[in-house]
Amino acid sequence: MKKSRIHLKKLIAHFFLLGLTIITLIPFLYIILIAFGKNVVGTSATIPKEYTLNNFSRLFVETKFLSWIQNSLVIAFSTMVISVIFVSITVYVFSRMKFHGREKLFQFILLIQIFPLTLSMVSIFSIFVNLGIINDLKGLVLLNSTISSAGLVLLAKGYFDTIPYEIDEAAMMDGASRLQTCFRVILPLAKPMMAVVAIQSFVIAYNEYAIASTVMTEGLTSMPLAVGLQSMITGQFGTNWSMYCAAAILGSIPMIILFYSLQKYFIGGLTEGSIKM
Repeated sequence: MKKSRIHLKKLIAHFFLLGLTIITLIPFLYIILIAFGKNVVGTSATIPKEYTLNNFSRLFVETKFLSWIQNSLVIAFSTMVISVIFVSITVYVFSRMKFHGREKLFQFILLIQIFPLTLSMVSIFSIFVNLGIINDLKGLVLLNSTISSAGLVLLAKGYFDTIPYEIDEAAMMDGASRLQTCFRVILPLAKPMMAVVAIQSFVIAYNEYAIASTVMTEGLTSMPLAVGLQSMITGQFGTNWSMYCAAAILGSIPMIILFYSLQKYFIGGLTEGSIKM
């Protein structure tokens, strides 16, 4: 009787997960159908009756898609590198070193995460204007690195706290400096969390739209992908949902490649990093 109940619970759980998977995948499957659909003029729930590859070829000919995705990759990869370096050093300091005001400084970083980004849009735009980085990719790299690093420091600290401090002491007894201990001893042990930081910072920068649409307004070629996609349904290109979905599919490929490249570290970093927060 007890075994039958266990099997029943497992069966219910499997059906629930299967249903959840189907519900999650249906929108993605519909986007794929629209991307290959012919003469799709609206967003109604009807499935296209004819299919073609013409939407993808038109995407490269009629839009600045290659420039958009190139801009987004530059922003995302630069943000990822800066964020990994900044977060690793910052978290090592918060987790391993004792100094006056450490707790208050960490709480301040937590506090600034509470305020919505939209509240600071006017200030951000003013800073960009004063620094002369409007319509400049370097401005978005700087801003995205700051935003992603501040949030990821909170997540990464929990993981670093799980690494025994005795490892640091042993390294320093062997003659290693603080910097050497950080980069040669602790960071190799924190690869799962660094993979989380890399993926999350890449995704944040790659998908960011609100700020980019405000400070990247001059010329189609300067737009990142998220802003370029929006222009395809509200700008000079009119409303072409098939081309839009085709661009969305191709634009998601870099994130899929990055995620599956670091997947084995990503899962471990998320689970272990949540132990101590």
